[in-house]
Amino acid sequence: MLQILNRIKMKRIILLTLAISSIGLTKAQNSKAVFETHEIVWYGLDFTKAKFVGQFDQGMGAMPATGHDMRTKWIPQWNALIAKEKTNFPLNNAFDVDNIAYDMGPVNTINSKIDASACMVFNPGTIDRKEIDGMVAKYTAGEKKDGIACVFIVENFDKGAENASIYVTFFDIASKKVLLCQKEEGKPLGVGMRNYWAGSVKSIIKQIQKDWRSWKG
Repeated sequence: MLQILNRIKMKRIILLTLAISSIGLTKAQNSKAVFETHEIVWYGLDFTKAKFVGQFDQGMGAMPATGHDMRTKWIPQWNALIAKEKTNFPLNNAFDVDNIAYDMGPVNTINSKIDASACMVFNPGTIDRKEIDGMVAKYTAGEKKDGIACVFIVENFDKGAENASIYVTFFDIASKKVLLCQKEEGKPLGVGMRNYWAGSVKSIIKQIQKDWRSWKG
């Protein structure tokens, strides 16, 4: 009887080990496409669940910024800046690819619908990793119909902590399947609202470039 129980126990351990190995292999296969592509499509900064923590102003100590200001002014400016100043935000170097294609329409659309009354808070928010798949699945079709895309899903711009937390997320455009997702943090740096928080994105891009080889595994 004891031998039978031991055999059952051993079979369960083997099956569990195989299941874990299979999950790990699937994740490795998914992320492999990210490191093999020669082009990444940049979707921009997704602020749909982002929280602006603390008292933000219009820059240089000017009047306070509202949620409406964030949605209509600053969020579009941050996304536009990254696309315009490519040498200051060298995504191609960070992702080690020959080309970055900019297709920010889908994210610009959802950013324009952010609830302005809920994005300004005094305590940091949290985005669970499990939510990321659903967020990506909601992106409408852009100019690019296939390939590998990257979106930075912003969790917090925390003024008091002087920190930005962002999910660096790669996905397959055709299927909207998330291939790789890594949470990163960056310190803001610069003069004025736009440049200060864009500095945190620049910091994260530099960190990605530094860690890219380790991401490959």
